[in-house]
Amino acid sequence: MQENNRIVTVDFKGDLMKTTVLIIDCVLCLITGKPGDSLPVKRKPEKLIQLKRKGEDHICCSALSPCGGWLAYSTVTSLRLYRLQNNNISITKVSKLPKDRHSAHQLCFSTDSSKLFASSSNGSVVVVALSQPECRYLHTLKPKSGSRQPVHLLVASDDGKWLATANTDCEIHVYSLGKLALHCTVPVYSSCPTAIAINPITSNLVVVHADQQIFEYSLVQKEYTAWSRRLQKQGLHHLWLERDTPITHVAFNPQNPAHIILHDMFMFCIIDQSLPLPEAKHVLYNQMTLRRLPEPERIIHSHAFKICKSFQHLMCVSLLEDRSLVVVERPLLDIMSQLPAPVRQKKFAT
Repeated sequence: MQENNRIVTVDFKGDLMKTTVLIIDCVLCLITGKPGDSLPVKRKPEKLIQLKRKGEDHICCSALSPCGGWLAYSTVTSLRLYRLQNNNISITKVSKLPKDRHSAHQLCFSTDSSKLFASSSNGSVVVVALSQPECRYLHTLKPKSGSRQPVHLLVASDDGKWLATANTDCEIHVYSLGKLALHCTVPVYSSCPTAIAINPITSNLVVVHADQQIFEYSLVQKEYTAWSRRLQKQGLHHLWLERDTPITHVAFNPQNPAHIILHDMFMFCIIDQSLPLPEAKHVLYNQMTLRRLPEPERIIHSHAFKICKSFQHLMCVSLLEDRSLVVVERPLLDIMSQLPAPVRQKKFAT
């Protein structure tokens, strides 16, 4: 059984001479198999568009809308927005943007691709309505705390109700997109957030910090959830806290709101909030190892944290509509092989 899926991705890359935005199209071939099998590529990725920026500024952030019809990127001095036509693969620059929008620190589109959110280096977020033939400025969201620190995390909820931001002062602000106003501020924690996401079913905000702590905050009740309080009271497993790589992405299972999907560079974890939390005596088994244990022992070691370390240098962990989990990895050796000779130097005993 095969099913072709078109994947359109946007990436940017720069060196000392140039900076470009690439739009790549590839077709994956979905086949039946056992967990852990690689997903073959039916044909080689095809470059659809290469967009070269003018001037000497480098691209600092970029985003592609969920519908695939809008592309935005920003340098340190200016913001650019383009309209993509999928039929004939053409691109048109949007000329009219907010005059005060010189550059963006982070970019994010709403799930329905009707709005663009652009955060600045001073902590504010500009909201732009996307439409044809022109786009219009809606509002500038500003935190009441007066902080002017850059926003390094920016995420919109799937239902279009909320926008969450995190800045380098460890502050997390949540805005109501219906009222275009600040909704709440999450209590400040001493460690900087590395990943945030809003559960599409429960409207709970999940935050993971650089020290590996996990918090869940109810945007409706404006307080930490009972699960989050229980987690902080019991404490995270020592092996989880000893990890030295930060969580880079948080996702959810829309068919089961109790499932939280986290990943860093070397592992991904599915947290099942309906199961008991792991105690200090438990071992955080690799799931492939756990599957080989006898059923009675597997039940004893069963807990909320389902960790898999079968992949390395993870770039993406995403759940498909058929509940299949797709993992994209990029081995460092592949990257090193493309480095210029003066950068890659082989040294003794390394």
